Formats: sequence, C-alpha cells, structure tokens
Amino acid sequence: MRLLLYMLKRVALTTLGCKLNQYETEAIASGLEKRGWQRVNFGEPADLCLIDTCTVTQQADYSSRQAIYKAHRLSPQAKIVVTGCYAQVAKEQLESLPGVGLVLGSDYKERLPELIERWFSGQELSLDGKAFNEQEDFRVFALSGHTRAFVKIQNGCQEWCSFCVIPLTRGPERSRPAPWIIDEIRTLVDCGYKEVVITGVHIGKYGWEKVRLADLLKLILAQTELPRLRLSSIKPKEVTAELIDLIASEPRICRHLHLPLQSGDRGVLARMKRKYTLEEFDQMVNSFAQKIPGVTLGTDVIVGFPGETEEEFESSCRYIENSPLNFLHVFSYSDRPNTEASGLTPKFDPQVINKRSAVLRELGNRKWQAFLDTFPGETLSVLFESRREKIHNYLTGLADNYIRVNLEGPDSLFNQVVPVRITRREAKLLIGELSAD
Repeated sequence: MRLLLYMLKRVALTTLGCKLNQYETEAIASGLEKRGWQRVNFGEPADLCLIDTCTVTQQADYSSRQAIYKAHRLSPQAKIVVTGCYAQVAKEQLESLPGVGLVLGSDYKERLPELIERWFSGQELSLDGKAFNEQEDFRVFALSGHTRAFVKIQNGCQEWCSFCVIPLTRGPERSRPAPWIIDEIRTLVDCGYKEVVITGVHIGKYGWEKVRLADLLKLILAQTELPRLRLSSIKPKEVTAELIDLIASEPRICRHLHLPLQSGDRGVLARMKRKYTLEEFDQMVNSFAQKIPGVTLGTDVIVGFPGETEEEFESSCRYIENSPLNFLHVFSYSDRPNTEASGLTPKFDPQVINKRSAVLRELGNRKWQAFLDTFPGETLSVLFESRREKIHNYLTGLADNYIRVNLEGPDSLFNQVVPVRITRREAKLLIGELSAD
C-alpha cells in the first residue's frame, strides 16, 4: 500500500473567478483521478499544479499570476499547467512565468485530463481537434462531504457587451445535452448532495434540440430526487414568463435569482451595449417580486464606467434604491484589452470610483438588512453545511432564498434540509430555532 501511494501522481488545483470555473476545475480533477492521479490540497507537495485562471478584471489577472508564483514557490519540483480565461488571451505572457510548463486556454479545457496525462508522460500533444468542444466525460463524477454542487449546462457568449472580454475567452454559445446533465445530477444525489446550482455563461440561452431552460428544469425535477435546485446568474433578457411561473410554483427550485443589471442609468446601460432597457429589467424584477414572496433578487453593478457622470451615477443609485433588488455585488470598472469600452473616455481616478463604490455598498447593506428584517417569525427551509461557525459554534446554512441562517443544534443536522423558525437578525444573517412544524 505504501508503494502504491508513493507511485500515485499528485495533483494540486486552484480556481479563480466564477462558479463555472469552479465546476470546470472539479471536472478536471475528476478526470485526472479517473486516470490514477491523487488530489492534494493546493500548497502541499505535488507533481503537478493546475491553476484555472480568470481575466474579468485587472485584479483577476494579478491574482492568477500570484497563484502561479505561489505554486512554484511551494512546490518547486512540480510541473505547472495554466488554463482558463486568462490563459486563453495571454498565453505567451503566462508561459514566461517561472515553473509554467503548459498553457492551454478555455478552448481545450474539456480535453485537459487527457492532454495533461499525455504531456506529463512526455508524449507529443495534438491540438488539431475541434476547439471549444463539449466532452461527455468532462464532468464531476463522485464527491462526498459536501452539501452543494455546481453543474454546467451551457458555455460561451456572443453578446459582446462593450466592457466584457468573455466572448473572446469562452467562445461561441453551446449547450450540454440534457441526458448528460440529468445523469450527472443523479450521480451527485447518490453521493449525498442536497442542492445543485446550475451554471454557465448564459444559462438562460440553454438550448439542446428543442429543450430550453424551463424544459430542462422540469426534466431535472421529474427525473431526479434532488431536494433543491438553484439557478446561478441569469441575464435579464433571457428570463421568460414561463420561467418566472415555474420558479413561483415549484418548491424545489430556490427562491433566489441573480440578475446582473450593471447600471441603473439608461445612458450608461446603452453605452455598455447591454441587450435590454431599464424598463425591461424593471418589469422583470417586479414580476419576480410580485409572484414569489421572500425571493432574494441579487444583481451586479459596475461603478466608474468610462464617461459615467455624477448625475448618471445618482440616477443609477435612485433606481436601485426604489427597485425590488435586495442584494448588491459592486464592482469597480476595469479596462479590458480588445473591448470597445477600453477606448471610451473619460476614465476615472480610483478615488472617484472608490467613493462611488462606498456609496453603493452602503445602499446595498441597508437594503439587505431591511430585507432580512422581514423574516423574524417566518419559517425558512435551510440546508445546513457540514461545519459550524467559529464564534458561537452555531450550525450554519443557507435558506432556499440564499440567506445565511445560524442556530444551535446537533451535528445530526449536517447536510440536512430542515424548517427553521427565524427569531432575529444579527448583522447580515438570521438566527433561528428548529421549527415544530
């Protein structure tokens, strides 16, 4: 046994960026484990280190490079493979970093387990196959000890928003076949998962044969025993009346939508080249709020877009304050090469962006706390994680509407979905007790 463990090739992986990247890193790990690799924690001695990068902002580029430096410092003998969106657009730059032996972007990510195995053993790589090709066996196979898993249903983008590099890094839109998705979710349920988050670049554009997103959700619910199904970020223009009604009527679909607005000002929204108007967005979020009581409606907002006047920023704040949105992710604008917005002026001093960001974050905190204050006395369905929070040793979990809930309780509630009666708010989360219902 000791000889076998010694002979196993060790791989350490780390992920930067979005939920889609997190899923793909796990799928790469699953593919390598099927080929006999032993996964170790990132930072532990390894024969191979893989960094799945992000390039959505300048900070993401920096963090990706820092992860490469860290891998080389902690495992100097390891071969380093770099993949992901940053690798797709900056191959030569990343190849020049210390320890990096192979850089393959998102276009060949689904073939990485096979390609890594060949490259590591000294074989010549053949990259003449179809790029951005979906592979049936590129999936998460078997995990344990977790409560929530991501499953990719779609990839790629052809929207070309003026600030965004994703169409360059992710390729054209394509969808995974529904049978692959359902089979993967069944496997995850068998491994003990209670919740699956479906993810992609544009999940609302899912389309395999005649199956659209609402159809796929119905198939998943009908053909699996998954207790909870959550949608990741979905673009406003992709939300249909059928989807709203399905989420409103189906208790296994979580009452949580992340709908990236980016700006609440009409002029800025138009310069961003978003594919919806403020009026269309407003009609959609109000429909969710009216039909789904207690729904969490999150959004992304970019601060400091080139040319954003003080009046436009204030207009955006007014819209957000008066809207049903209750959870904000605030991002500073970051120039990305080869995007239309990189040529727009004027650009803003970081101090201006930081000041505006602070205003929006304070608004977001007020809206979130006001939303949480509506729940004491209510009962929420909470999936408890297999850990306790560190300050009071409470059980901690997420309600179906993505609210963090803590309570005193036994370890037997780990990875269980239970009704919790909310007693009070503490800062940005809720405290509850087991419901007698």
